[in-house]
Amino acid sequence: MININKSPSARILERLNEYRKVVPDGEMECVWAAAGVVPYKLCDSAFDCTNCSFDIVMGGGNELIPRRVRSSGGELCAHRFYSHYHTWAQVEEKGHVRVGIDDFGQKTLGPIDEICLPLRDEKVGRKSIRIKARGSIIPLIPPVDGYVVEVNEGLAQQPELANNHPYEEGWLVLIRPTRLVKNLNTLFYGTAAIQWFDVEMYRLAALISAELNQGADDLGMTLPDGGLPDFNILNELPPDITKKVLEQCFLYCHTKDKFKT
Repeated sequence: MININKSPSARILERLNEYRKVVPDGEMECVWAAAGVVPYKLCDSAFDCTNCSFDIVMGGGNELIPRRVRSSGGELCAHRFYSHYHTWAQVEEKGHVRVGIDDFGQKTLGPIDEICLPLRDEKVGRKSIRIKARGSIIPLIPPVDGYVVEVNEGLAQQPELANNHPYEEGWLVLIRPTRLVKNLNTLFYGTAAIQWFDVEMYRLAALISAELNQGADDLGMTLPDGGLPDFNILNELPPDITKKVLEQCFLYCHTKDKFKT
């Protein structure tokens, strides 16, 4: 409940403190967030501020390329949260959340033909973001609830940015969250995100193998036992199998909406 007797500055500080509540096990809050300079930031450099790109920027230096971590399922960008739906979230100034598709997701989709984004001030939902790729329309479920503050208008003319730069120029929307703490508690971060990417790669292999085994006589395609697929194998699958794999990868079959093509 909001205390109307408190000053506006006191209420703002309470709001900022809410953003700092979520610190996953094994992680640490950035010194800039702990000091209240930024609303939310986790440390990804073990307090080695001298070599931290974020600290360099905050100190007036030039921005560096965000540190990347590799896994069998693709690259992850440090200090970002990842959802089961292959979208990422980064908490920024004013507590807004920038959202994009992760590297595993864009590789699974392959070359993106078109991206449909919501309007400003629109409440984000299951159908707010739609991507056309591999002959299908794939809804992307945002990692946080809230309202759209800004959209990446460059994607209308260059949807391939989401393939080539999923963590940078290929971001999708900026959201004003309504349940930030609750949402962040459901997302992967740090070591957990890396492990999840690895698991997703094995799950992709299992999904493709299961579909290929059902039609082995007709397709003549197999995966080695225990082997991981190359994302390019999705280019060789029949459309109906590709559709089923996408349904599972983006967990769209777990929602109330029907997958549409």
